[in-house]
Amino acid sequence: MRPECPHHDPIARAIHEIRPAILGVGAFSLCANLLVFVSPGFMMQVYDRVLTSRNETTLLMLSLIATALLLAYAALEKIRSLVLVRAGVRLDSILAGPAFEAALAGALRNRGGQHAHVVRDVDTVREFVSGPALVTLLDAPWAPVFLVVCFMLHPLVGLVSALGAAVLFGLAWWNERLTKTLLVGAAAHGAASHDSLASSLRNAEAIRGLGMAPAIRDLWRRRHEESLSRSVRANDVGGLILALSKFLRAVLQVGVLAVGAWLVIRQEVSGGVMFASSLIMGRALAPVEQAVAHWRSFVSARAAYERLSRAFDENPPRPATLRLPEPTGRVSVENLVVRAPGTRAPVVAGASFELSPGNVLAIVGPTGSGKSSLARAIVGAWPAAGGSIRFDGNQLEHFDPDQIGRALGYLPQDVELFAGTVAQNIARFGALEDARVVAAAEMASAHGVIQRLPAGYQTPVGEDGVALSGGQRQRVGLARAVYGDPAVLVLDEPNSNLDGEGDQALVDAIQRLRAAKRTVIVVTHKPSLLAVVDRILVMHDGKVLREGPRDLLMPLILGPNVAAAPMAAPRRAAQHG
Repeated sequence: MRPECPHHDPIARAIHEIRPAILGVGAFSLCANLLVFVSPGFMMQVYDRVLTSRNETTLLMLSLIATALLLAYAALEKIRSLVLVRAGVRLDSILAGPAFEAALAGALRNRGGQHAHVVRDVDTVREFVSGPALVTLLDAPWAPVFLVVCFMLHPLVGLVSALGAAVLFGLAWWNERLTKTLLVGAAAHGAASHDSLASSLRNAEAIRGLGMAPAIRDLWRRRHEESLSRSVRANDVGGLILALSKFLRAVLQVGVLAVGAWLVIRQEVSGGVMFASSLIMGRALAPVEQAVAHWRSFVSARAAYERLSRAFDENPPRPATLRLPEPTGRVSVENLVVRAPGTRAPVVAGASFELSPGNVLAIVGPTGSGKSSLARAIVGAWPAAGGSIRFDGNQLEHFDPDQIGRALGYLPQDVELFAGTVAQNIARFGALEDARVVAAAEMASAHGVIQRLPAGYQTPVGEDGVALSGGQRQRVGLARAVYGDPAVLVLDEPNSNLDGEGDQALVDAIQRLRAAKRTVIVVTHKPSLLAVVDRILVMHDGKVLREGPRDLLMPLILGPNVAAAPMAAPRRAAQHG
């Protein structure tokens, strides 16, 4: 059940916002459906009055009146379309932002999920609101009115029309029962095949280099063919029912004309009633027939709505928070417990340390010891399962995510750049201020590297930064991390792709940051960075073995009698190291 308050629930708010437009379209539907009687009424008048009286003036006046009313009908149809399109745009403007936030939050909680589809579900719902399927729903309540008019023309005409409507409704219900599961399954398998294809294209080099193309292609093809198979079966069933409904519609048209002609022969109705009953019955059956034609749209929109509801329930929009003072660089981590998204076992257990502005901390340990997991938790990418992370005494969760994001600089282990220019990536795709972009690059010792690129700061990096080498991506990523002069920087393996020159540039950058009283946390395997840190934290199996001043721990880590055994421990394959 959706929350009642439209301010906290995006779907409830969207419905609240577009309800007046839908009600207005409903009123237009009333007028438009009343104007449908113009054509049968005109036909009755022509047959019953004009042809018998042979009065040309009456024919002219009736024609002018009918034309004016039909113009009004066309105008109402256009207005309905305009209002619904704008209602769809309004719905999109309300749901798109929260859907993106929900997809992002879902991806942070569970990286394996199909979270991008939440945003596409907004498109599906918008297209339903803006398209003919909703018009069919709004016209459906008037079908009984047309049936009543058929009974008023003659009970036998009404009976034939009612029986036809009942059979068409039964076909629509049958269509729902037979195709719903197939359509939902086809959509799910189609989404999985698209995700598989996107993942394959991102890893094209590895696939080609390792000879994995046939296996990956077969995996994608199986998912694609399963989606295609379900879609074909749904289309076959839907096509059969649509053909049956069209056949029945034509038979009913013939039947009601035959009944009307029989009644005319018996002199129970006039010739005008015979033709008018055919038109009115057609209008009575139209919503049911159109419902069969648009059934796939109904099912898709309903499934999209349900997925959106689940996504917002699982990832509710964050409430407004009080803007806290900007962090100055004091970091306190106490008894921190971290679990990887979608898992139960902790990858960090009981980590604690404190840093002051200007401190540089190195987090060291073997692969799989929890170093990167700790870094992700500090910047809020992974939620803390226990303990606390504080900046200047304020808990990380109490900050507005956008505010704390600007106060932190983060260089992930796998540097991910976005399609755009080098300058846009450094500026985090905010407003471009040339001086700040260049200052960040100089602080990160990346200015010279960027100047050697084909177009300097305006060089397109391509999707995922494919136009740059690993070392160039890492230098640009570091410049992005220091952009905006953040108080705290978390650098995860910042020199994994750097050569000797890059290593020295990184050391120089860290020294400049320390001189500027910026707090720096560095995850590293390389001893070269330990020379510029103040403190060292040694991790093993998700636990902190030692934490203290560099001068005290360096001999233990690098000496012949290595007391910090994890540095020499066998490397274990894990994704959280």
